[in-house]
Amino acid sequence: MSLKAVQFNRSLGPLRISGDVRAVLAGLVLFALLVNLGSWQLGRAGEKSALAARWEARAAMPAMAPEVLLSDAPSTEAAAALADRQVRWQASFSADHYLLLDNRLHHGRAGYHVIALAKSDAGLIPVNLGWLAGDPSRRTTPTPTLPTGPVELEGRIYVPSGAPLMMQKPEPPATLPATVQTLYWDNWQRSLEALSGRAVFPYEVRIQPDSPHALVAEWTVVNQSPSKHIGYAVQWFAMAAVLVIIGLLRLTNLRSLFSRGSRP
Repeated sequence: MSLKAVQFNRSLGPLRISGDVRAVLAGLVLFALLVNLGSWQLGRAGEKSALAARWEARAAMPAMAPEVLLSDAPSTEAAAALADRQVRWQASFSADHYLLLDNRLHHGRAGYHVIALAKSDAGLIPVNLGWLAGDPSRRTTPTPTLPTGPVELEGRIYVPSGAPLMMQKPEPPATLPATVQTLYWDNWQRSLEALSGRAVFPYEVRIQPDSPHALVAEWTVVNQSPSKHIGYAVQWFAMAAVLVIIGLLRLTNLRSLFSRGSRP
């Protein structure tokens, strides 16, 4: 007998349970999906809360030179130890040592993030100076005006929470300056060192928004607040609860039992 024809009937005292196996299996799959979605949203809320707490905690730590922080962090824990740390150093720039990170929007306008390779005592530090407007027609790319002479830079080390999703790993820039779609320091560090002739810091530094050398620098700690994720989780769990109630009413005689029990 095929699955679609299987019916079941059970009695537990006055309680009767009957229905179609297909409907029950579909309901169980949907229930599991809703619960998993709710649990995932709760997990995301926890992650966002941890990111915000880390940001606040490391705001209280003193700003240090990037090379000092890198030497103090064990290699296996460097990313976690350096994320959101404040750095400050005397820097200088070369006019052509920069990358334009394409397809960055600001208030609906297309543009670029300018990643300048700023000199330090330990080599070059990739500094995100912020957003720069692009040509709406996409015929030309902008030429940023980088700071001249020795300047004091301050910012925070940015470590992505996960690897970017890509069909294939992008090729490193062949020349400087260059326009890229994403940053991939793991594979690009050696290529950039060969192009520039100097060691390159393995993490991006996002400049302080109030720096006189910043462009449009608006950095978000989290893209959605933990409360929004919790709200989404409540919605998924509520839908799972409604599904259970509908299933009980459709598969059992609880409604008639409740009606009978409420009669005087």
